[in-house]
Amino acid sequence: MTEIKIYRDRNKSIIKYIVSGHTGFGESGADIVCASVTTAALTALNGLTDVIKIHIGYEVRDGYLECILPAELSKDDRIKADVLLESMLLTFRDLHEQYDDYISITELEV
Repeated sequence: MTEIKIYRDRNKSIIKYIVSGHTGFGESGADIVCASVTTAALTALNGLTDVIKIHIGYEVRDGYLECILPAELSKDDRIKADVLLESMLLTFRDLHEQYDDYISITELEV
């Protein structure tokens, strides 16, 4: 199962996300659910680093992706990051609705 953890600040903005594990929906290399989750997580990460140009902390390895935004962002960067990250979360939720035996989502306020 893939576990997704979303961390929000007191303003409800996503400040960190962790995606870990393999869904187990299909064989390695042909698992469409795992590929969909990975694509959504990496698209958000790439958008943050390469489009918005935010210097974030992140780690990517087999079966694991962690992304941490800096504590201080300009108002403009925060708005852009919110759009990317909330869009990512919508994709995760849609996938969870279809494949709830393979994906779990936990949202935490920190």
